[in-house]
Amino acid sequence: MTPSIFLRVIDGRLILWNYIRHEQFEIDFDHLQRLMQLSGGDRPMDAPIDAALSAAGCLDDVDPATWGWDCLSRIFHVGTQIGLRRDEILPEEDAYRGYIEYCASIADKVPEFKIERPGKVISLPRAELNELGEMPLWKALRDRQTCRAFEGKELPLEEVATALWATFGAVHGDCRHDLEAVGLMPVGYRRTSPSGGSLHPSEAYLVAMRVNGLPPGIYHYRSHRHELSVVRGNFETAALGKLLCAQTFANDLSYGIFVTSRFDKMWWKYPHSRAYRVALLDIGCLIQTFQLVCNARHIQSWPTGYFIDHEVNKLLDVDSDMESAMFFLGAGVGGGAVAREALETLRRFNTEVQ
Repeated sequence: MTPSIFLRVIDGRLILWNYIRHEQFEIDFDHLQRLMQLSGGDRPMDAPIDAALSAAGCLDDVDPATWGWDCLSRIFHVGTQIGLRRDEILPEEDAYRGYIEYCASIADKVPEFKIERPGKVISLPRAELNELGEMPLWKALRDRQTCRAFEGKELPLEEVATALWATFGAVHGDCRHDLEAVGLMPVGYRRTSPSGGSLHPSEAYLVAMRVNGLPPGIYHYRSHRHELSVVRGNFETAALGKLLCAQTFANDLSYGIFVTSRFDKMWWKYPHSRAYRVALLDIGCLIQTFQLVCNARHIQSWPTGYFIDHEVNKLLDVDSDMESAMFFLGAGVGGGAVAREALETLRRFNTEVQ
């Protein structure tokens, strides 16, 4: 019996969901009882109830025995795939007509793309782009290194502003003149990194720790205006390492950035769960851009996806059903890929073993 199904109770009905086929069926207690018997080892019989369960894909053995993660990751992996329905052939016709018709049908439902969290607004200095143009691309790529040995030193606000602008800023302006020129309605803005559907669902929340000219706190970066709004003041820097699952070397950063995803931006245009993959890829592009920008400015950086989601979302004061923290980027002054605490622990371990 396939484990690629799960059951949900929706509006008083029991729904069997086959996530391999992307199909849902309402199931009664007789079918549920038979499903449990088959799961317990009974062999299928030539009976209508078994035939119905077989037709729904419940008796297929499709999950690989070599899958190394739990069923939740399997649901994500398979559930976000695009497949063909039974007896469906590969599409041959030009899909653009259907795409244009679909876009026209949702054009009156465009969500807000220029996010402005409430709070005191703080203007940022202009980004210093000179050094970004002086370092050759290959050198920036070759010399990029994740740092975990930071020195707890301050960075000027200009450095933070440059990294925010070059990574998350609307560097091409508020308007998409390239789309207007061919008769299309522009939506959103463009960053230096690509984004699925140009939706840019990722938002940046600055964790200011040691920034000269900016008090410690949590700030939302308004990408389209290159300014900050205060989300939470008086942030205790020693709390960051705890939120990052005891990666305490993060307490010595100059600043960090929690990158969230605004799911409502994606839902508007891409209601299929495939879009969750695109949201993750969006953040991956931003990670690389941020590290290259830091390297070009001779600032050390560190990325991690390891943190306590619920607590971070509370810190950022976001509606976690619509927006959630997905990654963290840290920056500061330091050197070395291994945290000093890790080296000290390794030395003590080696001494004990000897």
